[in-house]
Amino acid sequence: MAFILARPRAGISAESLASAITRQTGLKARTSDDFRWDCISYYLKHTGIPVNFGITIAIALVVGLVVAGQTFYLFTVENLRQFGALKAIGVTHGRLVGMILLQAVAVGFIGYALGTGMAAVFFEVFSLKMATRGIVLLWQNALGVGVLMLLVVIVASLISIRRVLVLEPAAVFRG
Repeated sequence: MAFILARPRAGISAESLASAITRQTGLKARTSDDFRWDCISYYLKHTGIPVNFGITIAIALVVGLVVAGQTFYLFTVENLRQFGALKAIGVTHGRLVGMILLQAVAVGFIGYALGTGMAAVFFEVFSLKMATRGIVLLWQNALGVGVLMLLVVIVASLISIRRVLVLEPAAVFRG
């Protein structure tokens, strides 16, 4: 026999019932919450599932963040001639930095909104399927991805800003 389900009578807590069963029978009695944590602990200690999921998520995050950062940086690199021309006609460094930051905020927000929206639709559609019904998009996950995207946008912006500020305006007209 693997287990028996029991429900306490009105006025008796699940914890006190589990204690009484353990005392009287010598068998292990668990509340629903304790049983849930036993299952989680089992999978964490005795299977490779958490490690495999962790590696998969880490690789996806690294690849996604690198691609996002590189894409934003390429926006600046591909427009170095235009930035050089703007510097040549007297546009200040502050204005150039403002242009790059505005572009960063716009691209970061649009990318985050589209990605989170697609993830939300995916989770909503597949929450009705039997095999994936327990998979949900937690707000903490969406917030964590947002923070990571903000960091990527900041780093890519700083690298882009540096590239534009050290650019010699005459260099873009030479060749």
